[in-house]
Amino acid sequence: MYMFLPFMTAFIGLVLVWFEKRLAGLAMLAVTVFILMAWFRFHATSHLNLSF
Repeated sequence: MYMFLPFMTAFIGLVLVWFEKRLAGLAMLAVTVFILMAWFRFHATSHLNLSF
């Protein structure tokens, strides 16, 4: 369920870029990348036993 959020933010960013709202689209892309980085850090440390 929680992995739906990056796809939703990426889709919203794509729609914003489609309607020529480039700055808002880039902001949504940054949010998407941040969510994916945070998820990977949690997943890697708790499930894959990697330390960063």
